[in-house]
Amino acid sequence: MEIELSEEDSKYMYGFIEKIINECGPRMPCSIQEKKAAQMIKREFNDLSDDSQIEVFTCHPRAFLGFIKVIVFMTLISFFLFFLSFQGNLTLIGQILIIVSFSLNIFADLILWNEFFNYREFIDPLFKEKKSQNVIGKFNAKEDSENLLIFSGHHDSALEFNLLKRLKIGYVILILIGLLGLFLWSFLSFVFLIISLIGFLIPNTLYLISLILFIISIPSFIGMLFFVSRGEKANKVPGAVDNLSAVAILIGIARYLKKNQSFIPPNTEIRLISFGCEEAGLRGSRRYVQAHHDELIAKNSECVNMDAIQAVNNITLIDYEPSTRTHHSQQVISKLKESASLIGEKVLHSSLGGQKGISKLFGQISGGTDATSFSKAKIHSANISAMDLREMIKFYHQSTDTTDKIQKGALEKVLRLCLAYIKI
Repeated sequence: MEIELSEEDSKYMYGFIEKIINECGPRMPCSIQEKKAAQMIKREFNDLSDDSQIEVFTCHPRAFLGFIKVIVFMTLISFFLFFLSFQGNLTLIGQILIIVSFSLNIFADLILWNEFFNYREFIDPLFKEKKSQNVIGKFNAKEDSENLLIFSGHHDSALEFNLLKRLKIGYVILILIGLLGLFLWSFLSFVFLIISLIGFLIPNTLYLISLILFIISIPSFIGMLFFVSRGEKANKVPGAVDNLSAVAILIGIARYLKKNQSFIPPNTEIRLISFGCEEAGLRGSRRYVQAHHDELIAKNSECVNMDAIQAVNNITLIDYEPSTRTHHSQQVISKLKESASLIGEKVLHSSLGGQKGISKLFGQISGGTDATSFSKAKIHSANISAMDLREMIKFYHQSTDTTDKIQKGALEKVLRLCLAYIKI
């Protein structure tokens, strides 16, 4: 099956990315620039789709990465209280300090588990609430709507990752050392709690092990305190690959369907959604799913999300996201494979990050995509990504994420894949 894309359609997608970057600049969650980008996307949907709208929502954008400093401070205080309690003789004050030390670790683990590994808004109310927006373009079903097909991406850009910018692949190592230190210290503090409650003295060997763990972990803990900069200083990422690439494809879908109305199945409504605040912990897609959940279930919905389309030969269907332990819909994955076969394109298939080596390791700490919000809510969804890790490390969540990083043909290939999905 041939899906013809004109040179004009191709240039329009890349040009739209440049237009957003030039007129809005970096677009961290809930920023004025993010709002301006949303308005520009809506104007495109106004001209191309049957209906368009902006849905405003509130969230606490700095909580998602702000929790890192909270848990680092809690862990450092926990270490300090333990060392303070170790005076050779077990005293009541020493026992209390060990209990408080352990309690701080448990709460730090809970914050990390909820905020990052589950994307829950666990301590979000501690941070300032702001407004963001999702942008929706609709192509209405010509007959009774039996199906709802969603294509999505996000228009906000990330806060710049200082450690990744400076350390590159060392970033992964530093983060893993920090996580390992955090979990080992939680385990040791539990052991110390049990020993102290029984009434035994803590052996010098365990004290020495704790001291060594503290010394090894310190560089990682200090680094994580500077994970992102404060305020506007963090707003430096143009976000061409992550994720204006997906937004451009949404515009490409809309332009194609506008010119080829008969391409749309008569019993299917198509929605093109650009989410806000993906980089703040998927808040935009979560708000959308929460607000429309009953409708999404009733309409037999499927969502094809796109995130970071960069490498033309690395178009990958993501069926599993390790950080949040999210399994995506095999129904959607199967249709995407069939779509690729229909247009004669080769695509890869793996979990987020990859299946082996440093790619797989990176996938464990790479976070999630907006497809997670749908899959967690039992709505059929999957994600398309296209990243070359060797290149990605040079620009991901950095000020170098510019349009030239997108390999020619990558957007076109994913656009054809999405159009073939509609046809199927």
